[in-house]
Amino acid sequence: MYDRYIPVDESLDVLISDFILRGKPKIRHDGVLAQHAGRSGDIVPFTLMGKIAATGKLQTYVNAAAGDGTAIPQVIYIGPTILEADIQAGDVEGLIVLERDAEFDESLLVIENSLTLDTVITVGTTDLRTVRDYLMNLNLIPRTVETRTDYA
Repeated sequence: MYDRYIPVDESLDVLISDFILRGKPKIRHDGVLAQHAGRSGDIVPFTLMGKIAATGKLQTYVNAAAGDGTAIPQVIYIGPTILEADIQAGDVEGLIVLERDAEFDESLLVIENSLTLDTVITVGTTDLRTVRDYLMNLNLIPRTVETRTDYA
């Protein structure tokens, strides 16, 4: 297990600049990913995460009806890939996360378990909102980016 997940090459920095389109992003370097012994698969950059209310530790966003606090999107992981074996072995510290105040390319956002920006969060409220709504409350604004291949 690593003490900290820090990019070791410039390729991740390039990806981050493609992901964050504009703004004055608040980025933290002290996120803690909760151990998940049954985890299947790595966690890749730009994965949406929730926070376990009782511990403050992060977990990938996978359940819009979770009663432990993780049903509410909190941050977007922007560090390098976290290996499945490290997630299974114990808590992973030093995660780099985007917390607020940025516009980002929504096509690069990773939401696990077939959830989307339009998934309705149904836990603990009659004021139903989507994942997109919660992100916008954090001033994390998903934007559609058009790419052109013809320059004529």
